[in-house]
Amino acid sequence: MDKNTKFGYWVKVAPIAGFRLEGKFTRPEFVGKVETPENLDNLSIGQLIDLSSLSDTNESLYVVVQTILGLKRKEIDKARAFDVVRFVGWVSGEVERINKIFESTNTKPTAREKKAGIEQLNFGLFGMLDWYAKRMGIQDHDQVLSTPWLRIYKCIDMDNKRNQYERRYQEIMNDEINHRQG
Repeated sequence: MDKNTKFGYWVKVAPIAGFRLEGKFTRPEFVGKVETPENLDNLSIGQLIDLSSLSDTNESLYVVVQTILGLKRKEIDKARAFDVVRFVGWVSGEVERINKIFESTNTKPTAREKKAGIEQLNFGLFGMLDWYAKRMGIQDHDQVLSTPWLRIYKCIDMDNKRNQYERRYQEIMNDEINHRQG
């Protein structure tokens, strides 16, 4: 693809050429006349959920740019395809990075928790939104969608660390009780 090819033209030709968004992409400084962010740490959890659920279609390419940069479809069509495709590929990598950060907060259940059926308590994204709303005293789940994802992650991380501490403390207390009785 020529570096000056406009996205509006490219998006019509790409499916015929069999183009697939694969590999690692670097962030372009601009898409059209809009400067791109250095990372996606300022996205809301709602935006992150929207980006995580996109399919592999041409329409998704537009949605990514609209969601993050606020460009209108006509502006995206006039932008260089080279920059739009690099940006969408970079965003895909960033979303993957963020999802791995959330996955790192998963705590392995104990044997007792498994026996009690903890697996039945996995409520997905809505469960996370509901947990945060309850934690923060928010009545409207839609309000949670506008919360920065990084804030929600930090709350999850703090709660998990507190829970791990409480588990360890309880084990120590149980060991001491068993030792005294033994």
